[in-house]
Amino acid sequence: MKLKHAEFVKEKDLNWLGSWCLFHGAEQHLKREALERLRSAVGGPAEADKETQEEVSWEVLAGSDVKARDLLNRCQTGALFGGQRILVVQEAEKIDAGEQQALAKAVGPLPEGVSVVLVVGEGRVGREGRRGGGEEREAPRDERSRGQRRQRGIRAGLRRAIEEQGIAVEFPALKVPEAAQWAITKARELGKKLEPAAARKLVQQRVGTGLGDIESELAKLALFVGDSKIIAGSHVEEATPRLVEEDVFRLVDAVGRRSAGRAVEILRALLEERREEPGRILDRLAQQMRLVWQTKMLLERGWRPGREVDEETEDVLPREERKNALVQFRRLPWLARRTVGLAKTYSWEQLRRAIAALSACDMAIKGIGGKVGEDAVALELLVVQLCADLAMPLWEGGYAARTEAGDGA
Repeated sequence: MKLKHAEFVKEKDLNWLGSWCLFHGAEQHLKREALERLRSAVGGPAEADKETQEEVSWEVLAGSDVKARDLLNRCQTGALFGGQRILVVQEAEKIDAGEQQALAKAVGPLPEGVSVVLVVGEGRVGREGRRGGGEEREAPRDERSRGQRRQRGIRAGLRRAIEEQGIAVEFPALKVPEAAQWAITKARELGKKLEPAAARKLVQQRVGTGLGDIESELAKLALFVGDSKIIAGSHVEEATPRLVEEDVFRLVDAVGRRSAGRAVEILRALLEERREEPGRILDRLAQQMRLVWQTKMLLERGWRPGREVDEETEDVLPREERKNALVQFRRLPWLARRTVGLAKTYSWEQLRRAIAALSACDMAIKGIGGKVGEDAVALELLVVQLCADLAMPLWEGGYAARTEAGDGA
């Protein structure tokens, strides 16, 4: 059986307990809430008489450590004194592919009172028709050229088996109106009235639609307004910083317009005013360039903001959700519209050179093939290089070697 989160919430009796369950989707906060609800439901009220309360066995396993035979053996062991036994596998996407295949063949009726809950973290859930059994194909090649391990995901066979024998619950990223309404409700629980305009500003311009981030920021805003019962847009403007993604987008936009002066100005503001670490900025800059790359590919395949994509197109996007353009666009709708415009300003050759330059800067900062003198200077040189669209990385042929010897900037 397949359910959306909203349908799952309406399930009052949890009559699927005693079977296999898959929690997947972008919204991690809702998954945590679902697990808390599950543990509370099977554990009974905290004040219950321990002598009459059935013992509940709640065991959490790491996906990277799970072996099919061991998990199945654990299923055969009920709770010590009867009652429910819940086996929770966190980051289930990290279960080895071969072990997933073995589990898919074994999915079926479980001993009475035993449940297995696979919780997907950053990976994706396989779909039918995915080539090569669900292996990732990511457009930018810089990471693959460096031999980084690919992100694994839940294979289609295991997903289908759980849907047939148990329940698969999707926890998708909320859309802006949904996240704004959730924020208003959560503020009410804090004894505050979050004005609708303030909720939209918080979600669209400040923290995005991630519920964990919204909840954290609301707690800060509640303290900021003190005795006031109202959280207004002006409070959000004053107390909540802009999304770093927005500043990084402005940086990439300036680079796309070849405005070196403006790009360096934005970069220095990130470094000096927001006190962002150079390595963190470089990572976000690379992430934004990946989004531009994916968006250009999506546009060429006929995609437009708000539309779904076919399975073949989805297959070439990254499994890791923070690197997946469509997942990020659902979280930050403004980012989709702006990235579409930005993608049209880049040719494929310019994007290839940009990705190569980012990779070279990353290696120079890490001291691979020559260490730059100052990370911030390295970033400025990178930004100027991207604006000038130089074909060769600045790190080749001199700067890194000179700074390592103490003769550079």
